[in-house]
Amino acid sequence: MTAVSEPTSRSKNLVGPVIQAGEIADAVVAAVREDNAGKEVTVTDRGSYVRIEVDTECVIRRETLEAELGRPFRMAELEVNMPSFVGQIETASDHIRFYKGRPA
Repeated sequence: MTAVSEPTSRSKNLVGPVIQAGEIADAVVAAVREDNAGKEVTVTDRGSYVRIEVDTECVIRRETLEAELGRPFRMAELEVNMPSFVGQIETASDHIRFYKGRPA
């Protein structure tokens, strides 16, 4: 499982998923880091779940998850493994987006 990385500064605008620990959580962590390049990504491993936080907006693309998992992936699989999230959410067949504020 991914190690805990603490944020350098605590933002009030953090958003992102909480994912049940396992293969999908590991893939989501890697995908969030790739799909949100240049942003600070905070990962907190709580044993049974992983909390992923990004400032203001967090995008996860199906294509990135498929590359990480090495197999086809339906975004509905992510929803089943995501008991919670922070922020507002926008879902599509090819991505999921967590955000604060107005939709893009």
